[in-house]
Amino acid sequence: MQLQIDNYLITPLFLLLIITAIIGWCVSIFLFKRRKTKGVIFLSIWTLAAGIWSFTYAFEYASTDVLMKTFWSKLSYFGIVFCPVSFFFFTMAYASSFRYLKRKYIVSAYSIASLFILIVLTNDLHHLHWKSVSIYPETNTTEYEYGALFWLFYLYTYFFLLSGIVSLNLLYFRFPKRYKSQIGIFIAATIFPVAGNISYVFNINPIQGFDWTPLTFMASGILLSINIFRFGAFDLVPFARNKLFDMMPDAVMVIDNEMRVADLNPSMIKLIGKPEKELIGRPITEIFHQWKHLIDPGKKELPNTLEISVGEDKTVRHFSYQSTPLVDSKGDFSGKLINVRDVTKHKNAENQIQLAYEQLKEEIIEKEKLIVDLDAFAHTVAHDLKNMLGAIISSSDLLKMSISEGNNDEIDEILNLIELSSRKTLHITQELLLLASVRQQEIKRETLDMCYIVDEAIDRNIQMVKEKNACFMKPDNCLSAKGYGPWVEEVWANYISNAIKYGGNPPVIEFGSDDIGNNMIKYWIKDNGDGIPEDQQSILFNKFTRLDNLKVEGNGLGLSIVKRIVEKLGGTVGVESPGKPGEGSVFYFTLPSE
Repeated sequence: MQLQIDNYLITPLFLLLIITAIIGWCVSIFLFKRRKTKGVIFLSIWTLAAGIWSFTYAFEYASTDVLMKTFWSKLSYFGIVFCPVSFFFFTMAYASSFRYLKRKYIVSAYSIASLFILIVLTNDLHHLHWKSVSIYPETNTTEYEYGALFWLFYLYTYFFLLSGIVSLNLLYFRFPKRYKSQIGIFIAATIFPVAGNISYVFNINPIQGFDWTPLTFMASGILLSINIFRFGAFDLVPFARNKLFDMMPDAVMVIDNEMRVADLNPSMIKLIGKPEKELIGRPITEIFHQWKHLIDPGKKELPNTLEISVGEDKTVRHFSYQSTPLVDSKGDFSGKLINVRDVTKHKNAENQIQLAYEQLKEEIIEKEKLIVDLDAFAHTVAHDLKNMLGAIISSSDLLKMSISEGNNDEIDEILNLIELSSRKTLHITQELLLLASVRQQEIKRETLDMCYIVDEAIDRNIQMVKEKNACFMKPDNCLSAKGYGPWVEEVWANYISNAIKYGGNPPVIEFGSDDIGNNMIKYWIKDNGDGIPEDQQSILFNKFTRLDNLKVEGNGLGLSIVKRIVEKLGGTVGVESPGKPGEGSVFYFTLPSE
């Protein structure tokens, strides 16, 4: 079926070519609106040029006059020459081969293509593109006898076409499964025009002389449209993937609906520590046992951070992550996108801030304790010091009077009183200094010879021992512990002093040590005094506490110093007493054995 209008035969093939041109131009406009996406502008030029080719060839095919056929054939080269060049640069952008997209390469390629247009337009002068033109009477198609420049142009064209096709095929094998359908459509879209053009040039044709290339661009347009609408606004994933997905510092992994690894970026590969070929396509549960809860579809609420041991040294690192469900166009679950970010530095900084806060909090508590200590000191020790200093001053006045009167006996008595008051003042001062030093001083712990330390502590109280005629019961051997000798001697000196003060008449004092387990040694001292009531035992180690102010003298600092020393050395203090006369009390402290 055909209709002739002037020198043109209107046939179904003519209409098909016109429709092909319209489709090409529509696709070109659609793509041009999205030209900001790198590479799309080349595809837009390609489809525009293909439309020009199809439109001009439609009139060349319909014309019955050789001159008009030649005219339309020359115009068709405004589309033909730019198709392969534009296709090549599009595939380079799609494959992220940006080194070929430099301005100098693009300008050179399009300039050479334009030169072939000039050659075709001036063919009547040199006949190097085609030597002669005739018409097949049976099909009304054009028969060309091509010249040397046509075959040069043919090589130029197929250099770009085949380079682009090879690039797409390499992408097909390089990228994961989720991209293969998109790339496969592009490959199919390029094979159709090539096949049509080869059948025309080499006359492998059911319709003699008919150029199927424009019609195959019809199929390309349809396939490209499917690709565009299927993947959404022409999603050029591969080059965007290389620049964003591959280069991003966060570890990203895509899991399909069968919970298999579909894709992951280099950061995730580095984090996992396995080659990519061992990860792609594997079930996620086989690879990440410690991450199973991240990809469990049954779990809706997941924590924001996790700790993972990575590397050969099993270093613990902290990560924040986000798991996003992926759905298809129907809203069905199709996988998960897991984003993992290393926040170890932030976590360490947070821990350091928390540690600094805890240290500051402890210092504040210590300062508050010091304020309480100073307040108690003001009420107790300051009163004792005031009395003793007052006694020294009064005695000094009496001493002056006695010296003027020449009363030697009275002078000796006053000097003894001054000496006693001075010693008591010095003792209180030393205990206060020791109390402060225990809080602040850092010491080196060592294994202690406890029997030797006990003997030294007894010698420090030798005057009191002689005055009270105290008797000591010591074991032949003492268990060893870790501590600081001068401080532990101070503990024993206080315990021995109290045992003599509060013991029987005469004081009988027993020493001992026991291994109580958990690497701790218990040291104890027992007296034969009246004991301590149970209600008073709990306050015994408080500062400035004296249980019997009438019987003995003291400032109440001794046992508080003992408690602070022992706790600083990693032990505990305590007292055991039935509170009955004659049964005495047992004071003890513990120290670590290692």
